[in-house]
Amino acid sequence: MGGLLEQRVALVTGAASGIGRAIAERFAAEGARVSGFDRAGDVEYHGDVRVPADVEDVVARVVASKGQLDVLVCSAGVREIGDVYTMPTDEWDNVIAVNLSGTFYCCQAAARHMRERGGGAIVNLSSVGGLIGLARRPAYTAAKHGVVGLTKSLARDLGPAGIRVNAICPGLIRTPLTEQYFADDAFEEGLRTVVPQGRVGLADDVADAALYLASDQSAYVNGIALTVDGGWLAEKSFAAGDAAGKTFLASNETRDDV
Repeated sequence: MGGLLEQRVALVTGAASGIGRAIAERFAAEGARVSGFDRAGDVEYHGDVRVPADVEDVVARVVASKGQLDVLVCSAGVREIGDVYTMPTDEWDNVIAVNLSGTFYCCQAAARHMRERGGGAIVNLSSVGGLIGLARRPAYTAAKHGVVGLTKSLARDLGPAGIRVNAICPGLIRTPLTEQYFADDAFEEGLRTVVPQGRVGLADDVADAALYLASDQSAYVNGIALTVDGGWLAEKSFAAGDAAGKTFLASNETRDDV
């Protein structure tokens, strides 16, 4: 019995590590012929999503070697953490270029080929930072909001060509990029108190969502921003843990456990 992506050809950017690698591996396990694209690392194609010529080249090479392109996943991304008052302009420009402009270049190039074939699926990686404002990450937050807006616009423009475009908004996912956070055991323990599911997200959690959006399982799903965050955005309290349930209770309000 074939997998959910049997006979499909997929291109995954940022596939050398982290979420992109997990998605590439999951797609391959589901029968897809996967090409990975990254600036370095163990991938089939090397290039830079910030450079339109690199993007056009890799899409053309995938189509030439595999005969088609059915699925694109835009997972390449960078982030910054810093003071808005002192952020260098080149850092702002780089985050916007990779996370937002690079996503558009990849979508544009892939859509041209998908239209000729009669359709396809595009999955863009945004973030919970594309739905709310994250402190000390102005460029990242702006870019990821842009990815959500871009996804919705493309879903409308490309839908008539049979191309579905959706976004995933992960919460904190444990990858090489975020591993430094977990050097302190207190960080992970604190995370359990603010994530309803009580654990950190894994790259495989995002890969599962990407598989759904790339496959026929989501044939009538188009233009969404799917959160994969263990419920973190479902109820953002000012307090964590047990205190969160008591914070907004007035003296005349009732609760289930009293």
